[in-house]
Amino acid sequence: MSKACLRRRTGNRRGLQDALRAIVAAGGNVGRTWPVERVLSTADAGTGTHVLVELYEQMKDTPVRVDLPALWRQLGVSMQSGIVNFDESAPLSTIRRAITAAPAVAS
Repeated sequence: MSKACLRRRTGNRRGLQDALRAIVAAGGNVGRTWPVERVLSTADAGTGTHVLVELYEQMKDTPVRVDLPALWRQLGVSMQSGIVNFDESAPLSTIRRAITAAPAVAS
């Protein structure tokens, strides 16, 4: 997985949900048109990183190949006979669990 991953860069404390919440908190929504740079910098501010801006700069003008099979292996996700399996010993299994965890219920 790229070192640019939000969860990796933040020690698994922040993810895409945090980036999207920051955009909404700043007034971004489907009824507004923002330049992509504003969307990404706002999202990055919400995660305390520069991950999304850096990825955009890396990928905006040049195709980038992502090795998805390797990423799935690192996350510990595989499929056998149509059944998804999770490997808890995979190097990025804690990140997979954070991504797939049910949202916390506000009390």
